[in-house]
Amino acid sequence: MSSKVENATEKGLTLRRFCAATVVTLFPMLLAASAQGEDLNEQLAQRTEQMTGRTLLFRNDSDQIPQLEYLRPDGTGVVWSAALGDKVVPVAWTASNGDDGKGSLCLLFKGADIGMAQNLRMCDGFDVVEAGIRDARDGDPYGLAGVTRMKVALPQDVDGLDDVDRLLGLD
Repeated sequence: MSSKVENATEKGLTLRRFCAATVVTLFPMLLAASAQGEDLNEQLAQRTEQMTGRTLLFRNDSDQIPQLEYLRPDGTGVVWSAALGDKVVPVAWTASNGDDGKGSLCLLFKGADIGMAQNLRMCDGFDVVEAGIRDARDGDPYGLAGVTRMKVALPQDVDGLDDVDRLLGLD
């Protein structure tokens, strides 16, 4: 009977040693994963900061509809899109780590502002968003944040902010 107790005690000690060794081995990896997560969050913050407080001409490769976006650091902004003609609509935006861990940017449009029955939430990965930025300027040079309509519709063939300057007679 005592040999069974000794065997059980020895097995328990072996199991505890194994667990301790595993924790000691995996601890640096857990710290590295945690540090990588913090780096990603910092990286996401930097990428977001580069897009806020600026007017961006955005045109993605799939629908080719140009739009000007002015996103404020407080999570609000406005969008003037060729799909909306001369209308400038308010948006709320959020940034997150995204499903892939590379970050995503979401714009929330109120349905009433864009002629839909429901709100519209559009999300894209930061890589997609950054690839779609065709031009950018600091601030809100076109006063988008202070208007609900521009004097003209945004045309489909806008390729840069110089085109917008000519369109609005600012060149």
